[in-house]
Amino acid sequence: MTIEEKFHVLVALVENEGLKARAYFEHNENVSEQKADGSVVTQIDKDIEVALVTFIRSEFPDDTIRGEESEGYIGTSDFIWHIDPIDGTDNFLRRIPFFAISVARLGSTTDGSFAIIHNPITNQTFTALMDTGVHERSTLHTLNSEILGGRAAVAIARGRDAWMKPAGLNLQKAIAMDFGKAIFYSCTALELAYIASNRIDGIIIFGLSSYDYAAGLFLCKAGGGLVSVLRDGVWAPWQGSLKELCARHGEVIFVSHAGIHADALALIKNPRDWSDETA
Repeated sequence: MTIEEKFHVLVALVENEGLKARAYFEHNENVSEQKADGSVVTQIDKDIEVALVTFIRSEFPDDTIRGEESEGYIGTSDFIWHIDPIDGTDNFLRRIPFFAISVARLGSTTDGSFAIIHNPITNQTFTALMDTGVHERSTLHTLNSEILGGRAAVAIARGRDAWMKPAGLNLQKAIAMDFGKAIFYSCTALELAYIASNRIDGIIIFGLSSYDYAAGLFLCKAGGGLVSVLRDGVWAPWQGSLKELCARHGEVIFVSHAGIHADALALIKNPRDWSDETA
């Protein structure tokens, strides 16, 4: 099979696994486990990741795999996969229909790279294959700078370190006052997909893992979005590959359309400085 054919087979696999996630979501006796970092995992997380890893090891045997629920695999090719079988697990457990299956294959260039984000409840599937743009099924999206309703909506996606909760809350107030709306949807993959499809204006990310944002970053870049990264206290446009950016967890990233990017960075500065946590 060609890379395009394998991609479309994978999209179908993700959507089929989404049917299983939806059935689990609607079941009355869901059981979860708490992991060492305080996050939760369900059996369907594990099952979906097994299905995805099985496909990858069959069709892309030389690629490296980084998944949330497994030990992963170290390959020999230029490509690394980032898999989150259920991004937004807290929403999933509470039967809030805002979660997604998130998959990205990232190389040093867009050639052979792609991303898929699928919400099993709304049946929305967002994809980007190499440099062919962002598709929501048959709709092709290109980011624009229009702010719907005159109020920008900026999402906040943060980790669990002690300083991050107060920083997020203080940022929420500041962003809301300056831009119009600050939101916590608790599913970074979908928030990024919604930026790529002109539903949300931007997102500040800090303290998360690469599999939380890899696929969404690829969608946003494919749609013409801007990505900036905070390094050594200074914001700068990301000029390297997304493979390089996602090589480590915990990056501080801002993604948006051009209409708010510079103003948002000027407001946010260093997210840690917004925390009033003294410990």
